[in-house]
Amino acid sequence: MYEYSEHNSTSKKAMFSLNDTSALMSVRNDVPVYLEDNHLIFVVLISIFGILGNVLTLSKIVFDKAYHRTVFYVIGSIIFTDLVNLCLYLAHAITKNMNFQLGNVPCTVFLIVFYGATHSSAAHVILLFGLRSYMVSEPIKFNEITKRQVYGASAVLWILSACFAVLYFLLRYQSGIQSSTYVIITFRVYLIVIPTFLILTFHVKKMHRLKRRSLSKHNVETNLIKMSLVTSVILFAYMSSAVLFLLCYILSLHSLRNLERNFLVAAQFAWLINSILSPFIYFIAALRARNCFKRFSTAIQDRL
Repeated sequence: MYEYSEHNSTSKKAMFSLNDTSALMSVRNDVPVYLEDNHLIFVVLISIFGILGNVLTLSKIVFDKAYHRTVFYVIGSIIFTDLVNLCLYLAHAITKNMNFQLGNVPCTVFLIVFYGATHSSAAHVILLFGLRSYMVSEPIKFNEITKRQVYGASAVLWILSACFAVLYFLLRYQSGIQSSTYVIITFRVYLIVIPTFLILTFHVKKMHRLKRRSLSKHNVETNLIKMSLVTSVILFAYMSSAVLFLLCYILSLHSLRNLERNFLVAAQFAWLINSILSPFIYFIAALRARNCFKRFSTAIQDRL
């Protein structure tokens, strides 16, 4: 789940206009998650490492029947979005070093795919927490969820993400709005506040249900601490880059270039590290949740 920082110069927006067929778009100016050119070797190595990690984790979910479960299908979708973003990241770093510049149409597709993958990643993380909450609240009904229903929900989220990406792109570049500041800030706040609120809501609901149904106070407190820790790690991984990029944009509006530059480097590293590590975080979190669910189900059955 990721955010980007845009330059606030209206001249750059004009340069980006699709109405000017001679203008070439700059991916770096509009999705500056990319580190500077002198970090090319680091970017290539870390991107390849991240791509391999995403591919291996996704392959584990696809080919190992033990992971053909509802929660892991959603995790697979999250990993896929990270894989798409990392592939775009690596492709841009290499082509940028070769002084290859994208034209209007390829760059438009590039940006829309980036925005869509960002929204899809956030949406699927929310779906993951919702399913985990439902797993605790209604364990019997949860087991009745079919693979087709999960695929259907995922498809709906991808469609909504595609609509979001196109809408965001059109409002920023083709709506005729003189300043894109309000558009950028509105969508940034949307991608930060809504996912965070829903994730915390699902997590709190799950904890309350565990407290009411658990027989052992010590065990439930231990499990709640572990679950809260995992949730905190996921939120930090998601929120760190999103908040930092929003902060960079606000600093740029006030012409605080030195502070903006320092926070931008931190945000870029946070985005890249999140793209690499998030599949493993969600994968481990799902394994822990599944073990807790088994113990919880066993306790309920013994009680009955």
